[in-house]
Amino acid sequence: MEDNNKKGKKSVLDISVVLSFAVAIFAIFSLVMADLSLSQRSNISYAAPPDDNTFTFYKGDALVASSPGNPSFSSMMYFANNDSNIPVFCIEYANTNIENAAEYTADGDIDDYGLLYLLNNSYANGIEIVNASTSGVVNNSAENARYVNSWITQAAIWAYLYEKAGAANVGTTSPDYISEEDYNGLKFATTITRTAYSGGVITQNNIPVYEGPNLYDNYVSGLVTAALSASNPISLNVNLESTEISTDANKNYYFSAPITVTGEPANSIQNYTISATGIEGAVLVYEDGSEVTGTITYPGAPFRVRIPAEKITKEIQKVVVTVNGNFNTLNGRYYTSGSRQKVVTVKAGTTTVSKGTEVEFYGAPDTGMSTAQTIYFIGLIVLLCGVGIVYANAKPVQVKQ
Repeated sequence: MEDNNKKGKKSVLDISVVLSFAVAIFAIFSLVMADLSLSQRSNISYAAPPDDNTFTFYKGDALVASSPGNPSFSSMMYFANNDSNIPVFCIEYANTNIENAAEYTADGDIDDYGLLYLLNNSYANGIEIVNASTSGVVNNSAENARYVNSWITQAAIWAYLYEKAGAANVGTTSPDYISEEDYNGLKFATTITRTAYSGGVITQNNIPVYEGPNLYDNYVSGLVTAALSASNPISLNVNLESTEISTDANKNYYFSAPITVTGEPANSIQNYTISATGIEGAVLVYEDGSEVTGTITYPGAPFRVRIPAEKITKEIQKVVVTVNGNFNTLNGRYYTSGSRQKVVTVKAGTTTVSKGTEVEFYGAPDTGMSTAQTIYFIGLIVLLCGVGIVYANAKPVQVKQ
């Protein structure tokens, strides 16, 4: 009889232990199944319109030409609003219909990144590719260096358009590109002279401003090669540290992982704004819990998406985080005036680049207590019951005398 009692107790004990382990595994599995996940997509847009819709076109006081013999390459110096700090460059070589002090009107944004590259990396951006102390500049004057840089910039634009079009298309498409003969004059130039004007009258002719190494090989070719492979010079990135979702101590809010904003070139992005849409109550907060508001000076601090727990449902929900970055940059447009030659100019401006990230939330309940908390609580109760069963069956039984 005593042996039977022991066997019965052992049987109950074994079942209780197995049941307890099963409950524990169920509880752990429930917590795993209650996890959250996230995904992201992004898009970048870029445009380069300058602020002015019109400007007055002015001829400079010099015709700058290469003269290694024949053929040669020449170009006038042109300015916007009679300001030598706003150079204007031509892109219709065969069109000689040019009128001084004519009003030019914007005729489309420059979306050719190669052309933008040349405008941003040459005398059009105030960059002195050749300065007064460089070997080859005659008379060592800043004015002569300015003429040389203007020639190099215009030569690079013509060479780029020629190379991009391909020799077979030159002269058959619009705009009218530089001829092969003039291109050869450009490529073999080792001397630059200028002709000075006053009131349309030549005051000095063939004033030497450069005598030195081949201009195309040393200054123009590198610009053209880079322009031919140029791409979007500005980028904005929204970087999510991980896909993990966390909660506060009281589980009143859900938080995304930290998010940071980076821009290239870093010295061009000045500030940015951020917004979050898609789930009611979603806000952006810094690590200290303060809300992200207004315009943020770059680089700014990491931030997170915060969502009230009661706003999360079992259905998939998305929060769209949008960043608008403001870059200081040089912007370009084409300008025309009737049948006159089309030109390009560049000036300082601001370009806004946008990038958005979608964050998905799912698997959480739409009640006060989360599904994970509910399952865990039930599992904990069952686990405690199992422990109680084990303890009760393991306790010695008193035998009546």
